[in-house]
Amino acid sequence: MSTYSKEQWASLVEQTKSTLPSELGDQAWYILISAALSTSPSPELLAQFYTYLTSTNSNHATAEMSQRLSLQFRDILLKQVGLVGAPQVLMALTPLAAAEGSPQEKARESQLTDKWKSFNIDEIHARGTDTIHSIYGRELLHNRIFPQWGHHTADVQFMELFTIYGLYLSDFEQLTPLETELVVFVTISCLGLGLGPALWHLRGLGRLLGARGEDETTVEIRKIKDALRQVKVSIMAVVDFVGDEFAAKAKMDTWPNVGDVTRVLGGWGENA
Repeated sequence: MSTYSKEQWASLVEQTKSTLPSELGDQAWYILISAALSTSPSPELLAQFYTYLTSTNSNHATAEMSQRLSLQFRDILLKQVGLVGAPQVLMALTPLAAAEGSPQEKARESQLTDKWKSFNIDEIHARGTDTIHSIYGRELLHNRIFPQWGHHTADVQFMELFTIYGLYLSDFEQLTPLETELVVFVTISCLGLGLGPALWHLRGLGRLLGARGEDETTVEIRKIKDALRQVKVSIMAVVDFVGDEFAAKAKMDTWPNVGDVTRVLGGWGENA
């Protein structure tokens, strides 16, 4: 397992903070780094990053803020279950719990969060539908993506709307909708799958920043496209930080560019 110095972490943090656009919010820098680390071939680095933040960053050093960071990291990992799978997530979670201290004692005291004790299937499905429409827009989702799945469509569509989006990607208790979509885009990019879902979520992140339509010449669209380029550069910096194995997995040369949104998908879509 690679171990990084405080100076190395500080350099990555400073690079990410200075690159990411302010439109993504004050928390985006550590959300982006965390989502990339937990997707990497070394998911245990998430625990190292947590230790770095809680031992050196004044905004996370207090018990209250450390607990908030812990809950945000748990939320990132839960959102990633449907993106990278439970085994990858558990390889990040177990070292994180150890870094937080006394995992076995805390496990004995752990209680199920109230929101999971009772929920309405129709309500969860409805909020998942609202969220996925805000990201994709109806036209792309219902006319181009869902129809690709043949006779599997009904069951897989329900899984997407209820489980992936309804249960997890529409849970905004710890992360905002924009921060959640940042997690999704970072995670999928780091899987090295090329266009497809990475392009859909590049477009989705742009839509949550306000992009609409096909006109690429407006000041607003140019600003959003520049912001998305900065996000991509920041993810690449984390991949390079982790090393060659992550670079081989992520296949950064296959990642979509902002121009692909119009070239491949025909634009940013209209309102959901």
